[in-house]
Amino acid sequence: MSVVAMINEKGGVGKTSSCMHLGGAIARRGLRVMLVDNDPQCSLTKGLLGNEAARGLDPATTLYALYDELPMDADDLIRPTEFEGLSLLAGSAAAKRFNVPEPHLLPFDEQARLREGLRPLAAGFDITIIDSCPNLQYCTWSGLLAADAAIIPTQPELYGAQGLAEVRDWLALVEQGWGRPIPVAGVLVTMHNARRAMHKTFVELLGADTPELLEAVVPESADFPEAIAALRPIHWHKPRGAAARAMDAVADEILGRLAALGLGPEVAQVEQRSTGKEAA
Repeated sequence: MSVVAMINEKGGVGKTSSCMHLGGAIARRGLRVMLVDNDPQCSLTKGLLGNEAARGLDPATTLYALYDELPMDADDLIRPTEFEGLSLLAGSAAAKRFNVPEPHLLPFDEQARLREGLRPLAAGFDITIIDSCPNLQYCTWSGLLAADAAIIPTQPELYGAQGLAEVRDWLALVEQGWGRPIPVAGVLVTMHNARRAMHKTFVELLGADTPELLEAVVPESADFPEAIAALRPIHWHKPRGAAARAMDAVADEILGRLAALGLGPEVAQVEQRSTGKEAA
């Protein structure tokens, strides 16, 4: 079991899209994946269920229940999707009331609410990916405390990368306050256009002082927003397209990084499930 938080203070850097499509790419390998919508804007939930269905959810059946410490049943909280291997812990706009600034100053039990509620649920999955708010407040902080590692997506432009330093400061705060490091499993460049010299230069400069930079990138492609509009991860929208192949490369590298950190899924179990599925 591994829990990964997708985090950047900046909005519009591809956090939610990366969560959805990366989760799909990993699920296609035969792993059990839970996506967690930890943003009260609920973009991940809307991207998988649709706007109306997302707005109609009872907060008590969403991530809100963990923040409000409501009595919960895993079957009520975890929603299997139509995509094999991929489940969703939906978000709720009701969680906005918890998203206060300076969460590291709160009592430890309040900081750890999400961790205490989420970790038992995550135990039923090979990997859990948490989508985060575009700010460094309580919800994002709680997601970090629940995580084993972080992925930092960034656009190949100065504005997109400005959140990297702030995220590293927060990771240092977690280690300082909780006595455990949250390693960065990867800095992921998104919306990359190989034909733009500026993007190539940015990646080269970023790689010079960012050892966690992933070689694989998420390309700029109309297929990604089309897939989200269709409420489908890219591997169920255009499985043989260039965008899906790019996400496969990202998934391979992320899983490799997690394995190197001792956080990878149990490969033997995954292979056994995949073999059994093929035999069936």
